[in-house]
Amino acid sequence: MKRERNPIILILVVILIAVSCDRPVCNNKNPIFDKYDISSFEYKAELVRAIEKIGQRNLSYWFEGYAEENEKEYIIINIQNDSLCAKGKILVTDWNKIEGIKKTKGQGYVGAELKGLTFDIENDSNKIELIFRDITRIAD
Repeated sequence: MKRERNPIILILVVILIAVSCDRPVCNNKNPIFDKYDISSFEYKAELVRAIEKIGQRNLSYWFEGYAEENEKEYIIINIQNDSLCAKGKILVTDWNKIEGIKKTKGQGYVGAELKGLTFDIENDSNKIELIFRDITRIAD
């Protein structure tokens, strides 16, 4: 005799798995991130200040998109924790660890968590750049 599976339990399990993979909802509380464009000096300066205060390792990173600008390639990411909800534009010069993103121009990666993402911050008086350094894995 075959046991029938309870469809409600199966549906709940599927929903739980789907929800557990999504980026947690966050709400920006910093007016600078609303006022300025992600590429602006003001936005980047405020983002760097927040990242340095919180620490890169204390933040979560989620892939949002791929961009090309002035013959340079970037990944756009969501950066968040309990006190920060912002986007970042990371310059990528070495695609070895994330070559799938480059090949597809980010298609299929939107919403993926970027575990162990690290980047350098180049900051001088007239330019701020976040530069991809490494990643542990992409949790899709």
